[in-house]
Amino acid sequence: MKTLFEQLKTLFDYELYSNAATLANLIISIYDTNRATLSPQEHFGTLVYYAESLFHERRFREAETIYRQALQLKRLLTKNKSPNCKTSAGSVPGPVDLQSEVELKYKTARCLIEMKCYRDAIVLLQSLALKQRTPKVNMLLSKLCHNHGHERSAIGTYKEVLKECPLAFEAIEGLLTLGVKGIEVNSMIVDATMAPQCSEWMSSWIKAHANIQARKYTDAIQTLRSIEANTCLRNYHQLLVLIGECYYHNGDYEQAYITLKRAHAMQPQSKNGLQILALLMAKNKKIAELEKLITPSPSLLNEYTSEMWYVMGQYLFATGKYEKAVYFVQKACFQNSRNVEALVLKAEVLFQVKKYQQGIAHLRYGQQFAPYRYEIHKALVDNYLNMGRNREAQLQALKAVKMLGESARMLVLLARTYMKDEAARPKAKALCLKALEMSENFLPAVYLLSEIYLRENDISTRMKLLKKHVMLSKNSKLHVMLAETLNNEKDHSGALEHYSIALNLDPSNRVAMSGLLMVGQNKGGTSSTASNAGASSSYLESMAEDGSDVPDNPLEMIEIRTTGANEMESESDAMWSDLEIEINQ
Repeated sequence: MKTLFEQLKTLFDYELYSNAATLANLIISIYDTNRATLSPQEHFGTLVYYAESLFHERRFREAETIYRQALQLKRLLTKNKSPNCKTSAGSVPGPVDLQSEVELKYKTARCLIEMKCYRDAIVLLQSLALKQRTPKVNMLLSKLCHNHGHERSAIGTYKEVLKECPLAFEAIEGLLTLGVKGIEVNSMIVDATMAPQCSEWMSSWIKAHANIQARKYTDAIQTLRSIEANTCLRNYHQLLVLIGECYYHNGDYEQAYITLKRAHAMQPQSKNGLQILALLMAKNKKIAELEKLITPSPSLLNEYTSEMWYVMGQYLFATGKYEKAVYFVQKACFQNSRNVEALVLKAEVLFQVKKYQQGIAHLRYGQQFAPYRYEIHKALVDNYLNMGRNREAQLQALKAVKMLGESARMLVLLARTYMKDEAARPKAKALCLKALEMSENFLPAVYLLSEIYLRENDISTRMKLLKKHVMLSKNSKLHVMLAETLNNEKDHSGALEHYSIALNLDPSNRVAMSGLLMVGQNKGGTSSTASNAGASSSYLESMAEDGSDVPDNPLEMIEIRTTGANEMESESDAMWSDLEIEINQ
């Protein structure tokens, strides 16, 4: 007949963790009453099985307490160790020695991380001697040190990981992020690089990641595209995600969207690249696609990662449900406090509900660990402009240009801060022209330069600019802007043509629809004053959609859609209601 301890081991070996935790708790209770029930080794084994079972059941706080008790008993047994006190081989479940000090400290650290006690986890892992640390201990310690400012320690532990596991990609990328040269990283894994299966792509992979960390996205894209075209990795999901993210960070949103959508179609359940894809869907007003990206299911809440909560928040933000959006994006930030996309989205939601200082605080926090992210600087500049704090917007934009370097989008960002001041408007014009020299068809520069020509009453130059760029790119907004200019110049047939083209490109373009009606009114004898007022209104609405400079605060112009009592609830609203009910229980 089996003893209680042997029954516990059987439960654990068959992975019946909840049952094992219950039995272990019972055994320890009996042991506290009668010490003869268990030998010292069985007592220690019971604590280990108990802690492991709690860990598998995600009861981390309880598991951490039991792990510490096991560690304390382990030291006592080691101190009093004698030939008659050896731990039996049968008490070690599986190839990993769960009863070793290294494993116990590793699992305790994992519990501390789940409890967000990061400093305690670092101290605990560093208490292990260097020779005791296994690759998984070094990897965990590397990530902790990296994320909490101990960069020198992180570099050392990442290198220790690569000594035994040269294809640990997170360690490779971690070293490159911390400023270690690509050549040095390559030298540490030369044996793996020369292997037949890796020789054609490994060096290029490291080179591309080194370029990403140096913010040389164009070079990174070129290298990654070469890997895709010429190696066996052409169907590798993560490669497509990297290419898409590089396009996004380089400001090429159209290519980013195409590439990330292709990657998502390849692996729909992967979270990699999911946030940026959701953001681009919202930016392109593809709300139906965004809603399908993740279908909320109350039964899967425990599986939701920071990325999934972000997608929910982005969908609600895109549909104007700001109070709900802030809840879900807060969940994303709570699960990963360094999620830059979530921080920026939360700030934007807060700006919409006029909580400006809280939004700025989130962006400033993001700047501490991601000062190179354009989206953070843009959100700050937009907010300062909307608040009428033009000088602060200028200083922020100048700081961004200095930090990120001159590029077309950085120059346009700076140019927008000069638009409110008529005396400084020539600076904005010069910056836009310089941006178009850098990137001939950079549309935000075209939009802003067109606005400057309008304010200068230089209609012929404005029309020439717009006609040039409608030939270079199929863009509904450009056609609307040109149509409005032609309409104001009494060229109604030309305006009608370009409004029609705009609607063909974007059937949901409300500005183009209203423009067509306006042209009809003009033909029917509507006064030119009403026409000009309508054109100005639709133009400003169009400019506001792209975040360009407008006279009024766009935050005050937003209408939040409300559902009437008798309106039928949509299927998506029903799903969100179910999700809220589940969360609030």
